[in-house]
Amino acid sequence: MLVEKPGQLTFPILQKLLSGVLVVSDQEAMNAVAVAHEELKITVEPGGAVALAAALSGKIDLCGKTVAAVCTGGNVDTDVFMQSLRTA
Repeated sequence: MLVEKPGQLTFPILQKLLSGVLVVSDQEAMNAVAVAHEELKITVEPGGAVALAAALSGKIDLCGKTVAAVCTGGNVDTDVFMQSLRTA
């Protein structure tokens, strides 16, 4: 349903610059969309919520750290947005 692979233009740049990656599931991204809406009162698309999804999933050790998650893209499909609210 969501993006299946990295962008053709951006992936080579990321390969060169990133020191690591973290994968979140579609469901974790959809849950982050719902949390952003319900708790933060912002609308984000699933791709723009992956940083929040990584933080919420517990896949990153955040204990004792100050963390900022950039959430972007309010251009979310209405059906996808409503599904995220139902499945959270």
